[in-house]
Amino acid sequence: MIEIISKTKDYVIIYKPPGVPSQSDPSGDTDAMTACSMLLRENGEPDILYLIHRLDRVVGGLIVFARNKKSAATLSCLVAEHRITKEYFAVVEGCPDGGIMKDYIYKDQALGKAFVTDRKRNGVKEAELEYSTLSTVDCDGRSVSLVRIKLKTGRFHQIRAQFSSRKMPLIGDRKYGSRDFKAKMPALFATGLVFQFNGKEVSATRLPSLTDYPWSLFEEEKYVD
Repeated sequence: MIEIISKTKDYVIIYKPPGVPSQSDPSGDTDAMTACSMLLRENGEPDILYLIHRLDRVVGGLIVFARNKKSAATLSCLVAEHRITKEYFAVVEGCPDGGIMKDYIYKDQALGKAFVTDRKRNGVKEAELEYSTLSTVDCDGRSVSLVRIKLKTGRFHQIRAQFSSRKMPLIGDRKYGSRDFKAKMPALFATGLVFQFNGKEVSATRLPSLTDYPWSLFEEEKYVD
């Protein structure tokens, strides 16, 4: 289900598969946080974890959990100050040039969806990301591109909403306009985490399953810096 990538007495970094909730939710499905606690307990280790950030259920990739209150406060501060570098891979429709996206984003609670808006108002937050296009291929007569994204802010559905607003929805993200029914879930993957903790740099990387569509459309070398 999940995989522990690295751990210390203060934090644990895991891989969360797509389709698994980050924390418990009304579905009752086993979530990543609970599964990680179970693994730690099976190894005879303290199993208390503190949530620092989340990934959407449909998004796979890396998450860090704190293992005590002190580290939870430290890591939460890093998140609030945007000092945890989060990088993603996505496969999008079209052939974008790369660059920076800056928008105002509004979260519609009733629809469970984010919308890009052209003006600041109540409930609207600024959203920014930087991305580069790694490869573009033809897929069934249309262009699709592998992009690498560095988040500057961490808004609800930010990546999905920002690319969709530019008519470049993520492959398989039918909630945001994709007409691709072959992909089971949106093609978005949290591939990297980097942060400073107690004076040391912590980094972790993980690739999506390159045998799965649409990741399989691109050569493995395209995913490696």
